[in-house]
Amino acid sequence: MNLQQLEYLNKIAETKNFTTAASLASVTQPALSKAISKLEEELNVPLFERNGRNIKLTSFGKAFLKHTNIALLEIEKGIRELKDMANPDKGIVSISSTHCIGTHFMPFIISDFLRCCPDTKFQFNHESTPDILNDLKNGKIDLGFYDKIDNINAHSEIKSVAVKKEEYVLIVPKNHPISNQTEVSLEDLKEESFIVFNQGTKDTMLSYSEFMGYTPKVSIEPTEVSMLGGLVAAGAGITIVPNTPLLNTNTISIIKIRENIGYRTIYMGWLKDSYMSPIASKFKDYVISLIDK
Repeated sequence: MNLQQLEYLNKIAETKNFTTAASLASVTQPALSKAISKLEEELNVPLFERNGRNIKLTSFGKAFLKHTNIALLEIEKGIRELKDMANPDKGIVSISSTHCIGTHFMPFIISDFLRCCPDTKFQFNHESTPDILNDLKNGKIDLGFYDKIDNINAHSEIKSVAVKKEEYVLIVPKNHPISNQTEVSLEDLKEESFIVFNQGTKDTMLSYSEFMGYTPKVSIEPTEVSMLGGLVAAGAGITIVPNTPLLNTNTISIIKIRENIGYRTIYMGWLKDSYMSPIASKFKDYVISLIDK
């Protein structure tokens, strides 16, 4: 058994096609088929069921594939660790965040870090909080950023640190009657039309009914966080959002909310007792150093 056979097994299971798998692995189909046949002979069990062009894993194949994936991931991590040791100030930092945090928070953190470590490369994805936590557990990413951790007890192997608190504010168009006010009460907004981030999406910003005491009139429910400011500026309604540097005060007015409705807390998480590259660790420490600044 060798690493190449395990990689072939992974490709075939992924594509369910020997020809496609061979192409992805840059090998001829006969060579790939022969390697898998030898692996099956060594294990003394069939890994695939072949029915013409249709291929699927047997129960033996499914069981073995779980361990194969772990082995390949560990080897990949080992190779990465050696490269990191040779170049401690270079490397890739793999990050996932919820869409809202990725839009309003991460650009500033990453750009500031790149000023001191310009050779750093970032792999950056938007995911739901459950997916981020699972990817941390599986070692697919170095760091995760999220704002809702209600089920964090189910992920005791993950360390979560609050890195920023953002106050919720009301934003209205520049021509709105209350645009010149510095503070407003939620009670005064009952007749207003709100733009509410779609609650059905993965990344829910805020549940209005939890703190307003009434169900507001909703004019639009965009599924993209980035649309909120533009819709407000265009006069489609008003909305409540975290107060971030990306809010364009040239087109909207930011008004403080009189009632205490709390903060949006941003957390950074990583897998406890797991290897982290020098550059990823440096970025983690950098983010932590910004707390309370």
